[in-house]
Amino acid sequence: MSTNDFFREIEHAEVPWRDYKLHVPVFYPDIMFMTASILAPLEGIRAILPSTRLKPYRITPWHGAVSLTAYCYRESDIGPYNEFLIGVPVTIDRETPIFTGILRRTPAMSMSYIHCLPVTTEIARVVGAEFAGYPKFVADIEFSESGAWLTCELGVDGRHILTMRGRKLPTVEVPRYRANPLTFRNGTILRSQLMLSEREMGMSRSGDDVTLELGDHEISEELRGLNLGRVLMCGYCPHAQGILTPVIESFAG
Repeated sequence: MSTNDFFREIEHAEVPWRDYKLHVPVFYPDIMFMTASILAPLEGIRAILPSTRLKPYRITPWHGAVSLTAYCYRESDIGPYNEFLIGVPVTIDRETPIFTGILRRTPAMSMSYIHCLPVTTEIARVVGAEFAGYPKFVADIEFSESGAWLTCELGVDGRHILTMRGRKLPTVEVPRYRANPLTFRNGTILRSQLMLSEREMGMSRSGDDVTLELGDHEISEELRGLNLGRVLMCGYCPHAQGILTPVIESFAG
């Protein structure tokens, strides 16, 4: 596995598990991803959250956000795989001020409830599900490029879930970033942490830079039911490195 200063001097413990030897935390030396944050009515967002302690960002008095992120893990401790995240930016217990993310800064500790997380390999599914309660299932997730556009197609069992296309935006250097994915298992909210390296990334607030086409799957219908609106932000990162921790905090749900 290739390494650089991002991983240096971090304890990378080998953990026997089933027929595998895993490493904790999980190192991701090569990640590509595109992401979009889309406005949606708060009523629908709250309906998919598993606990009333989870409070969606209040982008407007009536709207929160849904996050869609397509990851291509070209190299990782558990092998290469692709993943598609459907999540909701949230806080725990305390509502954010109205216009968070527009006129007000987002919270310093970025948290997102992970609602759906299909992956392309069985080991990625079972490790994430058993260790941290991630709502994973094995699916078909394919990336393709055409000119200035990156496309991710998500489907399962021959059924189309969605296609997301994002412009390969001009990139600038951005600093390290810490995200806190939240899952829900056995009545408990679980928090892990994902750290992303310094990287080149392109970002835009224009809906012209990303498109979303929904298919005929139950997940597609659920997204339609959220009445997704305008694009708040979209981003493209051709290369990053990451470190994913195990569960490091829990809250009664």
